[in-house]
Amino acid sequence: MTNDCLDIFTRPRHALTETVWTAPDRTTRLQCTIESNPAPAIVCSVRSLRYVMVNRSFLALTSSLEDDWLHRSVYERDIFKNVVNCDLVKSALVNAQTIPQTPANLTMPDKTSRRVIVTGQPVTVAGQPCMLFALTDIDAWQETERRHDQYRTSVEAAFANSSACMMIVDAADNSVSMANESLCSLIGCLSDDLVGRSIDDIDIWPSGIASGFVRAKSGQLLECHVSHANVTLAQQTYTLWTFHDVTNRRIDERNLAAAIEATMSESKWLSHAILDNLTLRSEPSHGSARSGLNDLTAREREVLTLICEGMDDKTMARALNVSGNTVRNHVARVYSKIGVNRRVAAAAWGRARGFDGGAARPALP
Repeated sequence: MTNDCLDIFTRPRHALTETVWTAPDRTTRLQCTIESNPAPAIVCSVRSLRYVMVNRSFLALTSSLEDDWLHRSVYERDIFKNVVNCDLVKSALVNAQTIPQTPANLTMPDKTSRRVIVTGQPVTVAGQPCMLFALTDIDAWQETERRHDQYRTSVEAAFANSSACMMIVDAADNSVSMANESLCSLIGCLSDDLVGRSIDDIDIWPSGIASGFVRAKSGQLLECHVSHANVTLAQQTYTLWTFHDVTNRRIDERNLAAAIEATMSESKWLSHAILDNLTLRSEPSHGSARSGLNDLTAREREVLTLICEGMDDKTMARALNVSGNTVRNHVARVYSKIGVNRRVAAAAWGRARGFDGGAARPALP
């Protein structure tokens, strides 16, 4: 194969001839694939044993330019230098056979070397047999693996030591992969009692895992807030389940609701207790009490009695069979005569003088 032919493979913008450009669409797709591939890659012609394509990742890995590789012979730029089975690899190249993963020392343009893993895959470029070499930087790969291990270790430690009750379930078969100490303590089980078993076969969720009810090993039924989210670990999909025990809080809420209901049923007694307390704090003088009480008319005494019973103006109007304006006028006159300006104060004043819902105390002499 001539250099002009090789140049056509690497620079499709040049004028093409019918003798070498037999499959333009397929070749273009191959070039786009190689160029966009994040892995370093270089293509060698099987017939001429010269490099005809190279992508940016390969140039970045080798800190080189296209001219350092294109049209150069594999003997000049040997990517299999110091390979133990070099003869077998080169025989596979000449015969266009797949080359399995092979450790190699990649020679750089500055004569230094880099440890890589090379794989070869036969391809066809413009109707000509070629070999696509994909490379993996061993040092970078080992560093990535080390960081991945550190990250995985830190994540596993955070999961295991978290105060939140959590469990990881394999989304493929619903089997428990991990259960942290907090969850095991909550339900009274060991991690080995859960790991490897299907969540459908574990007698912990009587109404289903998402129902919010969890049965502990002791038989106690716990009420929990349950949430879940999909996570990806080692390229596999899992479901992370989180349980928050709210049993005691629910009990407190129900007790509070019962107390409020009981208090509401005894609201009259509660109102009286508050009024009595107000009376003790603001007891009027004996002289003003005598004169204020004597000034009230029979209707005003009746209105004061209804105020002490906790009635509002509308209720008093219905009880007395009068209009709302009439009631408001009576209430205003009561306020004026006993020296108060609020209904609570008027009720406290009246209860201190016997207006407790029964017959009003007769006028003092």
